[in-house]
Amino acid sequence: MKYEKIKIGETTLDIAAGSCSLDRAGDAATVAIITGSNTIDSIHAVLASGGTIVKYDRDGVEEWKKDNLIYTGLIRPQSDFPVGIEQKQTGVDKEGNPTYSNEEVLGSVLVVEYRLPTTQDELNRQSKQIVSLNAQVAYLSMMSGIEI
Repeated sequence: MKYEKIKIGETTLDIAAGSCSLDRAGDAATVAIITGSNTIDSIHAVLASGGTIVKYDRDGVEEWKKDNLIYTGLIRPQSDFPVGIEQKQTGVDKEGNPTYSNEEVLGSVLVVEYRLPTTQDELNRQSKQIVSLNAQVAYLSMMSGIEI
């Protein structure tokens, strides 16, 4: 079965059909990631790593790309979630032709949410950047012998 996909940074994950949607303003997204052989911790690490989010349809065509959404950190595991539809042969008709029906495929997913950063998120990011820059300046001062 071909799944829709979401790419975060360099990692591509399968998602349930129709489960990845942006809200009207494009400032939040909910995604049902198919667990498969991944663990919750490995998926959480990918999501928390940040990066651009790209959503692909079942044929691998890019539907949208966002670089300003951040992972909220919330993961809701759900078993028996509809992940797609398969066509199954149900029998044969009077002329001997096979008949088919569509059946919902269920699987285990992790429902995660993304949103635009808040002012507090931006302040936290800048604070971490300042700490890093101060450490670099202190190192350079120590290595060069120039006091700042």
